[in-house]
Amino acid sequence: MKVEVKTPSEEVVQKAVADVTITDPRGRAITLKKPGVLAQFRLIEALGDTAKNEVYMGMVLPLIFISAIDGEAIFTPTRKSEIEALIQRLDEDGVTAVVTGVQEHFGKTSPDADKAAIKN
Repeated sequence: MKVEVKTPSEEVVQKAVADVTITDPRGRAITLKKPGVLAQFRLIEALGDTAKNEVYMGMVLPLIFISAIDGEAIFTPTRKSEIEALIQRLDEDGVTAVVTGVQEHFGKTSPDADKAAIKN
């Protein structure tokens, strides 16, 4: 039996690119994956002036972590109408599950902690 030992930097990278599947109260399997920085820029562009609203951004930003719903690929919304369609599809149960899932699995990262882990 071979035991694979990962370096701290490999563990940090693996955690950053990992997919996580959560289940909302309706039983839908929602796959989350940390989006690239480009997805965040595209979201801000899609929202236009609405992106200045911090409360709205806090509610919408977790939605770009969704990569699939019940196995169906979800592409990063690039228009406000696509964002609203995704919100409507998820409804309150799905949005709440996504926000909770993002906080639990991708919560605020600590660059200092990541640097310390890589040094070890």
